[in-house]
Amino acid sequence: MAEPKVTVVNPAHWLDEHGAIPHEPVELRNRALRVAQCIEYGGSLKRGHARETLIPCKRRPNRASCPGLMWVLKQSDDAILAFCMTCKCDEYLIYAWEETQWAEGPMEAVSVAEMAGVDVTPKPPGPESRDEQLARALTLIGSPLAPAEVRRMITAARVPSEFMHAVLGSCTIGPDLSSVERCIPVLINVWNEVQGQSPPRPPAPARKAKIGPNERCPCGSGKKYKRCCMLEERLR
Repeated sequence: MAEPKVTVVNPAHWLDEHGAIPHEPVELRNRALRVAQCIEYGGSLKRGHARETLIPCKRRPNRASCPGLMWVLKQSDDAILAFCMTCKCDEYLIYAWEETQWAEGPMEAVSVAEMAGVDVTPKPPGPESRDEQLARALTLIGSPLAPAEVRRMITAARVPSEFMHAVLGSCTIGPDLSSVERCIPVLINVWNEVQGQSPPRPPAPARKAKIGPNERCPCGSGKKYKRCCMLEERLR
């Protein structure tokens, strides 16, 4: 079986009148998207340099899918060669890519406000968004608890460590350190929020100091306690 020949590409032949990837037909769109990805990876390379991409090889040697990822190479004439190191097949040889919108690599970052045309000023999180944060944190550490359950645990706990140990103990698999470090600030925020909403707990009743019967009576009489106020207290 003859090896497939490399396809020589001029991106302008596949792009629409604005230089963008067309929506239809699907086969042309998929091809243009794949070429655009090769340009994005390879355009910024120096001549004679290559780079592995995250583009999967689409060849099927011996009727089995190739597991390799595509590489791109900037040739001496500035053409971009897309090839697979695994199945040793060349796919595209791309010319005239310099004027495409992918020539300089990934596009510049755009702020969400500029993109959406709306005010995205961060707002203080309310109970609902706090529960969303808590749900994500619990998922991150592998805990099956729901936010409402964690809030109930907080109302019953006297110190933060008490409920944190319970939350971490609920994890089906021991969480890694980085996940715990991300989760703890969220748990602390929820603790502060719930404790701020809870009524203050009444102080524990003060316990009277026990006085031995042969000790001096605290009333200052100089007598032993059993001969003084202890008798009066028993008669009350």
